[in-house]
Amino acid sequence: MFTPEALAALTVSGATERWNAVQERLQPVLAGFAARFSAEASRRFPRIWSLYEISYRTQRYVNRGRGMRDPIDDYYLVIDRPPRGAGVYLAVSGAERLILVALQVARRRKEDLARVWEESRALWLPLVERIREVRFVDRDRATEPSTLWLDRYLANRAAASLLAGFAYRWDDPQVFQPAFIERLIEDALALLPLNEALMERAEARDPTGAAWLREQRVAYLTAEEPPIEVIIERIRARGLTLSEQIIRAYHVALHTRPLVILPGISGTGKTRLTRLYADALLGERLAPGQENERYLLVAVQPDWHSPHDLLGYYNAITGKYHPTPFLRFLQRAAADPTARYFVCLDEMNLARPEYYLAPILSAMETDDRLIDLGAPGPTVETVTSEVLTNPFRLPPNVVIIGTVNVDESAHALSDKLLDRANVIELTDVDLEGFRVAYPGTIDDSVWSVIVQVHGIVARAGQPFGYRTLNEMLRYIEQSQGVLAPRQALDFQIKQKVLPKLRGDDTPRLRRALTELLELLLGAPQSVWKRAAQVAPEAIAAAPFPESAEKVRRMLERLDVDGFTDFYG
Repeated sequence: MFTPEALAALTVSGATERWNAVQERLQPVLAGFAARFSAEASRRFPRIWSLYEISYRTQRYVNRGRGMRDPIDDYYLVIDRPPRGAGVYLAVSGAERLILVALQVARRRKEDLARVWEESRALWLPLVERIREVRFVDRDRATEPSTLWLDRYLANRAAASLLAGFAYRWDDPQVFQPAFIERLIEDALALLPLNEALMERAEARDPTGAAWLREQRVAYLTAEEPPIEVIIERIRARGLTLSEQIIRAYHVALHTRPLVILPGISGTGKTRLTRLYADALLGERLAPGQENERYLLVAVQPDWHSPHDLLGYYNAITGKYHPTPFLRFLQRAAADPTARYFVCLDEMNLARPEYYLAPILSAMETDDRLIDLGAPGPTVETVTSEVLTNPFRLPPNVVIIGTVNVDESAHALSDKLLDRANVIELTDVDLEGFRVAYPGTIDDSVWSVIVQVHGIVARAGQPFGYRTLNEMLRYIEQSQGVLAPRQALDFQIKQKVLPKLRGDDTPRLRRALTELLELLLGAPQSVWKRAAQVAPEAIAAAPFPESAEKVRRMLERLDVDGFTDFYG
C-alpha cells in the first residue's frame, strides 16, 4: 500500500537521487498494484487480458532543453496493447501531489473515440458521468459549460490528447489505507473496457492490404546485382553526396551481416542512402516514380516497447493475427528468395531496439531463424483470411538497416545490438562534392561564408548536414527580390545554425562562439575584447548584424552564467 515515505520519494532532491528513491520506495507499490490488477483483470476479462501489457516509466530524468537534467516530477505504469494510441495509466504526481488512474487517448485515437461514443452512448454514459478528472486543451468558449466533458472534447478541434479518470490527493486519509489499492484497481478495471473498445475500433478500420501476403509472381527479370561501380554511379546520379569509400563500406557490410546501423548527424543522407542503394540494384528495371517493392521504410515510434509493435499480434478474441507492413514485407521476401530485400528502421533508437527487435535479433543468430508469432497453433489465420506459419521463418534475403540520430531524444544502443551489426558512421560532410552536385547557382561570396561557418561549428562538434545546406541555399534563392543575398544568409545562419549551439563553458564552445562573432562582426577579438563590450554601432555596421547580435548575447551569457543556448 502507499505510505508517506513512498510518496516522498518524488520530493527527493537531485535527478539520480530521486530516481533511486522512486525505485526503492515507490516502484514496489506500483508493482504490487500491477500484480493484483493483472490477476483481477484476468479473472474478469479472460478473453482480452492476454492482449495487454504493463510497462513502467523508464526515463530517469527530465531534459529541459538547457543541457540540464531535472528530477522526474511523476512516476507511472501504463496498461495498453497494440495497436496502441490509448491506455490506462496509474500515475503518481509529485508536482501536483496527486495519484491518478486515467485513460489517456492520443490524437490519432480521437476519431475512434468519437465513433465508439456515437454508437454506444448509453453504454458508456454512466462511466463518463462518474469521471471527474478530465484534462484536454479547451479553447472553445462557445460551448456551454454544462455540456458533457466528452462532447466538449470531441467537438473541440484544438483538443489533441485526452486524460480522463480519477484523482486522489496525497493528503486524502484513504490513500494510506490498505483498501485504497483495491479502489485504484476498481477504477482501472472500469476504464479498461473503454480502452478495449477503442482498440477494437482501431483494428476494424486499419488497412491490411491482403495482396501483400500472397505469393505474387516476381516482376523482375533477374536477381543478378550490378557491380559496385555501377551502383555508385547510379547513387551519384540521384544527387546523393557521399564519398565513394562510404558507399563501398556500406555495400560490403550489407553482404556481411543482415543488420547494419548508420549513426550520424541529422541531414547527412542516412535514410536516403538506404533507399537509393536498393533502387540502384534494379537500375532501369525500376521506372521513374515506381515504388521499389524490395524496399520498406519503417518509422520507429517512441512508444514501441514490444515485438508486437513491429511484427503484429494475435487477437485471442477473434483468433486472428493482425500483421504489420513489416511482417507482410517479410512474407513477400520469403516468396522471392533469389532477390535481396531491404528494411530501413528510420530513427531506430527513438525506442529501445532491444525490446521491439528481440525476436529478430535472436532469429539472426540461429540456424532455423524462427520467430514465434505468439499464436497458439502451428498456423494462424490473418484478418484478411491468409495463413501464416507459426513460428515464422526470417527470410535470409532480408537485410535490416537502422538509422540513428545521436541526441537527447534517443536511446543509447546496447552492446547486445552493436555486437550483431556493422556500424557505419555518417558524420563527414563533403562541401565541395555537395556544391558540384547542387542543381542551382551558388554565389561565391555566400558559399565562402557558409564554408567558414561550417568549419567553425564542426570543430565545436555541431556540424550541419546536407539537408541544412540545401535548405539554406533554397532560402537564399527564394529571397531574390525580397532580401539581399547577404541579408538572407544572415537570417539563415541565425535560424538554422545557431540554435544547435549550447552547453557549459568549455574551451571548444567558447572558441566556436568567439570565432563566429569575429566572422559575423568582420572584426577580430583584439578589437572588441569581450562580448559585453561590443558597441551597438559595431553590430549595426557588421556584415551579418542579426547573427552577430545573437552570438554576442550567447557569448555574454556564457561569460556570466557559465552556460549558454540560443534561447537565453
